[in-house]
Amino acid sequence: MRPTGTSTNFRQLAWWAKDAVVYFIAAGDPPAAIKIGVTSWSTMKSRLAAIQSANHEPITLLGVIPFRGLPQPMRAAEDKERELHRQFRALQRAKEGTRGYEWFTVTPALISLIESTSVPAAELGFPTRAR
Repeated sequence: MRPTGTSTNFRQLAWWAKDAVVYFIAAGDPPAAIKIGVTSWSTMKSRLAAIQSANHEPITLLGVIPFRGLPQPMRAAEDKERELHRQFRALQRAKEGTRGYEWFTVTPALISLIESTSVPAAELGFPTRAR
């Protein structure tokens, strides 16, 4: 993954201006895998529902890292997602750039990072499970 570049494209700049979250979604109970992804603040609920509909295991939104009040919140969130993917690359369940590469094997280090850096979903008004 390359770091986010610069752009003069109107659509790209509008996307980067959106409030965003990096999310951590666990699949299974107990969790077998955790997805590290990014979405706009306004679409977190529908993103959770879409991931659940594509997954046979129950999913839970463990937490989010919010990006609001910045000049380009989505851009910052995308950069953070890339950083986390690099940090946990050894735990990726699929090859980088292929379907499923955002899913990571659960380890104490990954759980610890989520607990120390994310905000519980409910604190920001997000559901923890798809409805």
